[in-house]
Amino acid sequence: MKVLLVNPSLNRKRLGSYWRFTTAVPPTGLTYLGAVLERDGFEVRIYDQHAVHGSNEDLMAIVELFQPEVVGFSALTFVMETVEDAARQLRAKHPKVRILAGNIHATYFPKEMVESGIADFVIREEGEEAILAVCRALRDGREPTDVNGTTCMEGGKVRHNPTPAMIDLDRLPYPAWHLLDGYAYVPDPLNLAPLQSKAQPLAIQASRGCPFACTFCSQDTMYKRVRVRSPESVVNELEYVHHTYGTTVFGFIDAIFPLSPKQGHAFADEMIRRGLHRKVTWFTETRVDLVTPDLLKHLKEAGLRFIQYGIESGDDMVLSKLMRKKAGVNQARQALKWTRDLNILSFGLFVVGMPGETREQILKTIEFAKELDPDIVKFNVAIPFPGSELWERFKHRVDGQPTWKYSGWYNASINDADNILAGETLPTRELMYLQRRAMFEFYTQPKVMHRYFVQGLVPIDVLAEGFYVMMSELVRSAFPYARAQVSAMAA
Repeated sequence: MKVLLVNPSLNRKRLGSYWRFTTAVPPTGLTYLGAVLERDGFEVRIYDQHAVHGSNEDLMAIVELFQPEVVGFSALTFVMETVEDAARQLRAKHPKVRILAGNIHATYFPKEMVESGIADFVIREEGEEAILAVCRALRDGREPTDVNGTTCMEGGKVRHNPTPAMIDLDRLPYPAWHLLDGYAYVPDPLNLAPLQSKAQPLAIQASRGCPFACTFCSQDTMYKRVRVRSPESVVNELEYVHHTYGTTVFGFIDAIFPLSPKQGHAFADEMIRRGLHRKVTWFTETRVDLVTPDLLKHLKEAGLRFIQYGIESGDDMVLSKLMRKKAGVNQARQALKWTRDLNILSFGLFVVGMPGETREQILKTIEFAKELDPDIVKFNVAIPFPGSELWERFKHRVDGQPTWKYSGWYNASINDADNILAGETLPTRELMYLQRRAMFEFYTQPKVMHRYFVQGLVPIDVLAEGFYVMMSELVRSAFPYARAQVSAMAA
């Protein structure tokens, strides 16, 4: 039996200039599903539509050629327009194909997706065991309406099966990276590899879930309990992938890694004991309140070269009251100083536009980012992602709204529509302008430009694209904001 797994493409018109920076990375979730299915004898193919900027017509051609019995979509909110159109085309051209959908959007909208015919079966939360059970039943000629963790139609009514027990991560097969052969993903852009290598950086996962509950994030609700793999298991996989695929750069896709100094030190010890610290490098994301100088030093010895921090804001009230971050600005100062002192590259992630956040607090965050001076920064506009606390508070506004209105790739400057949170935060035009201004002010600092243009932190072609987009978006957002200010003064 043949199964086609699809990583859908983003809707280009919703992104405007930002389309240039929708970098394709290997879809780890699909490679896990592919590995589980292959182990059971299914013939699996992954179509990374996003990586090749493919259309749904291209997808239909692949379905015609491969002739799968099942097509499964990774359904994130910002690709749902693509998924919905693809499902309509599949129904019309290949009516016998069974359609599956999983990932966060499917998890939070299973009823709507099966009622509308977008999917025959929605797989909620973790997908490995449920997709295997669904495909086994279809292979055996049975209708899999009773699979735990799925939602489907039965007798004209929605059947919402119970959520199964959490998966034991150590029992999963390693991701089937060979299913992505032939895709040209972006190579190591920050030159993190210890040796010159053409092998694609690949993902590694040491845990699922998050013990924290930040109001803007859905990690703690997507996975109801945190599960952590043993350090030996993680390093076993890393060693296998290095020897099998020649990979020399790995990125942790955990919400947080390490989750504790104990986990971090144990992992570092295992890497060094096996000598892998001399063969590979890796990067990760963690919290500013979970690192210490000793831990960072040990992790660097074990191959850490780049670390992302969710700093979020430069105002303690925003962090504690509006975000429930449980980490303060002084902890961010310490973490970034320790990281810089060890010559570990850093990426600062910020969120602006939380409900109740003022213009002055956003400007404070911009200045704080410049003070911290991470090597790279990104300012995201707060969006009520499905599953987050923000979503629970504002989901009543979503009824009848297109999915792009509550997508992380939403661009109000292009779509000429207000943010879902409009009225609870700054006016949409002002918020868009402040986000662009934040990027402009940070990246045009002399010390940052020296780091990029003189020291060569990022390839020159990427820099050129970045500055073009930054300038065009700043100008694009400034004019509507200025017009709104003039109109307000005239009134």
